[in-house]
Amino acid sequence: MTICGVEMSGSEVKLVLLQGTKASFNHIDIEPRKIKLIDDENPNAVKTFRDSIFAFFKENQVALVVIKKRGKKGQFSGGPIGFKLEGIIQLYEECPVTLLAPQTISAAQKKHSPEKPENLKIYQYPAFETAFSTLT
Repeated sequence: MTICGVEMSGSEVKLVLLQGTKASFNHIDIEPRKIKLIDDENPNAVKTFRDSIFAFFKENQVALVVIKKRGKKGQFSGGPIGFKLEGIIQLYEECPVTLLAPQTISAAQKKHSPEKPENLKIYQYPAFETAFSTLT
């Protein structure tokens, strides 16, 4: 089962694909590693983003999409474009899409302390941790 970890940052989504279990996982290093929404006010750009992210999920046979949940208010709240991206991804109907709290992700990291794959880019770490947290 392929799990896609997603982390939002500005108008970009960072993506990581994992398979396996927490004890023995495989990182699938594939392009693109991030997808950007060029203009959130342009309907065609929004549709292009949607089509790109959905094609990524379909091409890579993603069985579960896990998004790192962001606060709606306060110091670590997400921006409006990020929530738009999150909403678009949640509309994907081919597999379950779930939100995962940062506290759950932190707890999994502390308990298992996974070694990050060498080919993982630094900007992908939060998406990796999100995907790893859902492995069995």
